[in-house]
Amino acid sequence: MSRSGLLRDVSIASLVLAFVPAVAHAQQTLPRIEVGAARRAAPRASSPAPALAAAPAAAQNISAAPGFQPSRVRLSIYRDPPGQTVTTVDHKFLRPTPMFTVREMLQYSPGVQIQDGNTAREVNISIRGSGSRFGVGYPLGVRNIMLYEDGFPITTADGTGRTDILDPHAYAGADVYRGPSSALFGNYATGGAVNFRTFSGAEVDGVDTGSEFGSFSYINNYLRAGKKVATTEFGEFDVSIFASDARGDGYLARSAFSGDQARLLARWSPTPSDRFMLKYLFNDSFSTFMNRSSQNQYYWNPYGKQFGCAIAVPANLPFCNNLNVPANGIFTSALAPLVNQSVWQLGSHLHSQQMIGGFRWEHDFDNATTWRSQVTYNYFDYINGTWPPPKVGPAVLGGLGGPVAIRGPSVGIDASTDVTSRAAIFGFPATHYLGFFYNNVKTTNPLFNQLPNVWNYGAIGGAVGKIDSYTSNIGLRAREEIALTPQLTGVVGFSSNWNRVWGVNTVYNYNANGSWRLPQQVGVDNDYWNTSPEASLTYRYSPEWQVRARYAAGYGTPSFLFLTSTQTGAGSNSNLQAQTNMGVDLGVDWTPSRNVIVSLTGFNEWFRNEILSLSNGLVSYQANVPASIHRGLEANIDWRPFDGWRFIAAYTLNDQFFTNYWDNLGALNGRFVTYNRSGNKIPNVSPHTLTARVGYDQPTGDFAGLGAYAEYVFKAGYTIDNANFTSLPGYGLVNLNVHYNRDISDFYFKNIEMYLNLNNVFDRTYIAGSFVMANTLVTGTAIQTPTVLLSTAQGAGILAGQPRSLVGGVKLRF
Repeated sequence: MSRSGLLRDVSIASLVLAFVPAVAHAQQTLPRIEVGAARRAAPRASSPAPALAAAPAAAQNISAAPGFQPSRVRLSIYRDPPGQTVTTVDHKFLRPTPMFTVREMLQYSPGVQIQDGNTAREVNISIRGSGSRFGVGYPLGVRNIMLYEDGFPITTADGTGRTDILDPHAYAGADVYRGPSSALFGNYATGGAVNFRTFSGAEVDGVDTGSEFGSFSYINNYLRAGKKVATTEFGEFDVSIFASDARGDGYLARSAFSGDQARLLARWSPTPSDRFMLKYLFNDSFSTFMNRSSQNQYYWNPYGKQFGCAIAVPANLPFCNNLNVPANGIFTSALAPLVNQSVWQLGSHLHSQQMIGGFRWEHDFDNATTWRSQVTYNYFDYINGTWPPPKVGPAVLGGLGGPVAIRGPSVGIDASTDVTSRAAIFGFPATHYLGFFYNNVKTTNPLFNQLPNVWNYGAIGGAVGKIDSYTSNIGLRAREEIALTPQLTGVVGFSSNWNRVWGVNTVYNYNANGSWRLPQQVGVDNDYWNTSPEASLTYRYSPEWQVRARYAAGYGTPSFLFLTSTQTGAGSNSNLQAQTNMGVDLGVDWTPSRNVIVSLTGFNEWFRNEILSLSNGLVSYQANVPASIHRGLEANIDWRPFDGWRFIAAYTLNDQFFTNYWDNLGALNGRFVTYNRSGNKIPNVSPHTLTARVGYDQPTGDFAGLGAYAEYVFKAGYTIDNANFTSLPGYGLVNLNVHYNRDISDFYFKNIEMYLNLNNVFDRTYIAGSFVMANTLVTGTAIQTPTVLLSTAQGAGILAGQPRSLVGGVKLRF
């Protein structure tokens, strides 16, 4: 039996839902809004449409409907979905840009805000304010957004994604899906999703190597290699690899880091009907770090380099974020008090490893029906990390004044199978999609006190707790895309998800004499059932104008730590509900010529039971906000007015506020004290952000390839507490770049590219990261803590941004 016939028989025998007849139709390429795309002419309705197969006569007249272009036939349903508010950031646009993190990629997508994370190369991605829920401690990473790499999920089943594993030099582009997207991506996609796409072997076609280097001893050496080969005997192979080594001292007093990454993407097409893909990702990250600051500490000592912060003494406490730890390394009491320590003395750092492996099989039953199945394995290990102390009310003697050490792995698996078919409905071209998915993650994290030592990397003391949790999701997704007229495409979608979260949060306790006492255990076993509809219309009024209207819903279930965290520490919070949102998008895309692309989108989202993370400086806990509204405007423009000149900008307006929320500030005389926050702004969301760039590249002559640009990044001030007592200032940064790109013939390398960036030209001191701060009561009263006292509270979680710096790079292509 032939190889093609054998694979066909296996797939037919394995597929339960192989039921849809397929007819391929003549189709036409239509534009989408892309940042950095190559120039191309605006499409015309009269343009010839390449055909995949003969289309029925009834379908011939609507072949130009948006979303029915030939390029989508072999792509997964999430790639370029009609009606979805999505922006693609292209690598070609970013070639002359130093890229320390994925911030430099994503900040050119409207709707996206980026904040610094706890370590040097970690950033928190927010789409339409989705990152505003962060408080100190867990989760360290991205929530409310689904993250993918080449279509493989890198967000685990508990909704946590990490960005320190993402080296932007590995990516050919990124697709940013904005707004509630659970119908397409399932649980946790309340804010949207991001799919990072690595280079294929065909795109690399050789070897690319590069080095970036700059201020604060930063250096990143990386290599891309790839090739596409076709043989008559074994089919088609496409293989690409990526590896990088990055390290630096960091601009904060204690922020040295190193990171090693490796990636493999291999495709094999043994027959025209079968495609296999193998994905592997490895990351090893190490970073020392500072504790986050209060407002006053930030204003007085933003980078932690003054006032002798390396040695903790009472005199420098107002200027340095020092910590209190048990003197005996086990517990606290009158005989074993807390001692003041700095992060230098404790050796606070993060060392983690992550490995992700994936396999995908795509089989075409005929010219228009494709079955895809994939499985992803995700292993993450805390070799050493820090965590908020697992305090349980008065049962803990004294109190743990600072983060504790965390160890242990998280092991997850994600499996999915789906069918995509393109078959006419009553003569209308249509795409049908049905998919099933399952994922889970098991986490085991023992916790220990931290002890100082002379080796500057700390040591662990007595065990203080253990986290054992398990999270799983199972469900289905369905989608229909129908070309109703030559200009109009309608979409309806649906997802349903059952989520279960269970486990035990254990806190170890001791008697006053240091003897062991039975641990306190907080157990939880919650399950949630959520559904999410979606409907959209995309209308191409003319070759230049396209209008979009979309209704969609999203949902995100609480994580295990959310369910076992309270205002006083570890405790039952099992009544926490899943957050849901419903949103309406109205957008217009204008492409009057190949030199102008403009997109404008207005959105309004209604949230129910929004999960807000709050920090009182010691612990992080979560609360449901019964009702809130997120609304705003997103705009981007790519304009090339003259040969060589280019202007690109992305702007976001975010207006977000509570409509029903009574904030619980704690108990007084046996009764809870609550304040009405209705009408208040949601904290940690900047109302205005703008990223803009104007540049020139010499297109011809002896100086062809020489270019420069100026970049402006603006973020307006915003509040960080529910009462809106405390606000953080905005900032505007100016960056300058000069670069040179030249092809070389008859030499041992084919291309050389050099660039140099001067970042933060005017050396602005600004806030690059912050947490939501909980409001508190003045001791013994029902009065809220005033603004002047909140400025000294640690819950603000402030990180200063990078001062003026110089970064350059050299790339060679072989």
